[in-house]
Amino acid sequence: MPTMPGDEHKERDESQRAAKAHSVRRMTHPWRIVGFLLACVLFVVAICTTYIYAASPKAIRNPVFQHYHFRMQVIVGGKAVNFGDNKFQVPLGQDSCSADLTEQPIHFHDNKDQFVHIHWDGITGGHVLKYYGWDYIGGVNGALGYRFDNLPKPQEVPVKGNLLPAVPADAKLYIYTGSESSRTERRQNDFLKKDLEAFFGRESNIPGGNTSLLDRLFPKAAAHSGPHTNDDAHSQNDLEEINNLLGNVVIFAQKDRPSDKQIDDRFKKLAPLAESTCAG
Repeated sequence: MPTMPGDEHKERDESQRAAKAHSVRRMTHPWRIVGFLLACVLFVVAICTTYIYAASPKAIRNPVFQHYHFRMQVIVGGKAVNFGDNKFQVPLGQDSCSADLTEQPIHFHDNKDQFVHIHWDGITGGHVLKYYGWDYIGGVNGALGYRFDNLPKPQEVPVKGNLLPAVPADAKLYIYTGSESSRTERRQNDFLKKDLEAFFGRESNIPGGNTSLLDRLFPKAAAHSGPHTNDDAHSQNDLEEINNLLGNVVIFAQKDRPSDKQIDDRFKKLAPLAESTCAG
C-alpha cells in the first residue's frame, strides 16, 4: 500500500510517544517497589502496634496517678520471700513523694519487707506478681505492657525481673487476706485480675488521677520512715489511714493447703506500720 503524505511524521510521533512512555515506566518502576515495601512496613507496624495495644491492660496503656500500699507475704517451700532484699528494692525518687506519675507502677523501697507501693491506678495482684517474675496473666512477654500516653512511640513497661523463687510444678497459690485477729481465704483469680482496691474492698484515700496543686503540696499517703510525733496513741486504724494501707495478703505457693497454724503465724508476722511525713 503506498505511503500517504504525512504518514512518516505520524509514525515517527507515535514511536517517540511510545519511547517516552517506556522511559517513564522505567523511571517509576523503582518507586513502585519502594512504595510497595513502605506499605508492607506500615502494615507490619500497624499489626504489631495493634497487638501490643490489645495485650497491654488499660492500667498500663494509659497510666493514671495513684498511691496506696498493702502488705504482702509470699511463702514458697515454707520460707517467706524477703522483699527487703536489695534485688527487690528501688531508690526513693523525688516523684515517690509527690503526685507525679512514677516511671514504674510498683515498688519496694526504704529497704522494707512486705510494703508494696502502688503508684498507678487500676493495678491488679497479677501485675504485681508478674512484675517480680510470676506470670499468671499473660500479655506481653517480659513486660507489663506498653504505655500509649506519649505517642507516637509506645513505651514498654518492663517487669523488674525474674526475682521470685520458682514455683514447684505441682504447687497451687493459696491466698489469704485479713489481719492478726481474722483472715479470709480468697480466690486466686480475684487477686490476679481485680483492681487491688476492689480486691481488698477498700478505696485509696487518693482518688485516681488526682494531681491537683493541693495534693502535690499536701500529699495524703505515707509509708516511709520519718519523724515520729509525740503522740503515741495512734490506733491501728489511724496508722492504716496514715499509710493509705488497703490491706494485707499472704500467698502460699505449695502443693497442699497450709494449716491454720501456718496461716496464723504469717499474720502474726505482719510488718509494723510506721508514722511518716512523706507520701511514699
